[in-house]
Amino acid sequence: MVNYIYKSVKTAKLEKLDKARSGAWIFAYDVSADDLKTLQRLGFDEDILDDALDYFEVPRFEYFEDVLYLFTRYPVEARAGELSTAPLMIAISDKYILTLSHKKPEFLDDFAHSRKDVFTTQRIKFLLLILENIVRLYDKSLMRVRKSLIRFLGKIENVSDEDLKEILRLETLLTDYISALAPTLYALKEMLLKKRAVSLHKDDVEILEDLLQDFSQEIDTARNVAKTAQNLRSAHEVIIGHQLNATMKTLAALTVILTIPTIVSGIFGMNTWLPTGDKPEAFVFIILLILAAASFIAYLFAKKRWL
Repeated sequence: MVNYIYKSVKTAKLEKLDKARSGAWIFAYDVSADDLKTLQRLGFDEDILDDALDYFEVPRFEYFEDVLYLFTRYPVEARAGELSTAPLMIAISDKYILTLSHKKPEFLDDFAHSRKDVFTTQRIKFLLLILENIVRLYDKSLMRVRKSLIRFLGKIENVSDEDLKEILRLETLLTDYISALAPTLYALKEMLLKKRAVSLHKDDVEILEDLLQDFSQEIDTARNVAKTAQNLRSAHEVIIGHQLNATMKTLAALTVILTIPTIVSGIFGMNTWLPTGDKPEAFVFIILLILAAASFIAYLFAKKRWL
């Protein structure tokens, strides 16, 4: 679907247009083959448009035939509330600003309906505004992941298999975030180096520099949270190893204690002559001997904290 939206500093609200005009925002998602041909006729490169439809496209910056192309990824909520990232391409020509994605980004849909600070004629500022909102989405998502990990930290000794799977999923998500944020940061740095080619004004440069710092901070945050997940998993492994070691010690001690009556009863159970074998009180003596030996060994193990 391709939507044409227009708003200038002179108009009161966003207007939905039937066709493209200079200064319009082309809001495209879930596009068909005919939609792609329409975008090509508006001056956007066919190969780069095809790249934008690749769900696993890596963030990057391109400046081709006087058109700025910025590929990035933004956080999305997938099935069953699981977090992930999705690709978004933003292209700026001398007439239009284009956003192209697989599905409709909810935060851009908000831009198309209720945002008052959107002016489609100010294309670079609009691009930077989109990036600012992407940074906020990452920040909210990372806060959500951090809270989940803190919750697991509070019950580290009783983490279930399902909890471990969730920790591993969050760790994978954080890796995905870093893989999206780091190339985007590099792409913005490249855009800053080509500020004259892409017509960046002084105010735009300042906003872009702030964005570079914001993206850098989000990368650091994602790495710190990922390290927390790794430490949480490592701590769980240490605790499980300690508990297993304690269990093995207890089982070994019980085995030694139970071996004593087995040995004594085996000796006195042989079909041969033994001392006190002809005395009735010998049975009581043997039982007391077994209990004394077992108690002594149990005392030694308890003193060493094996029991």
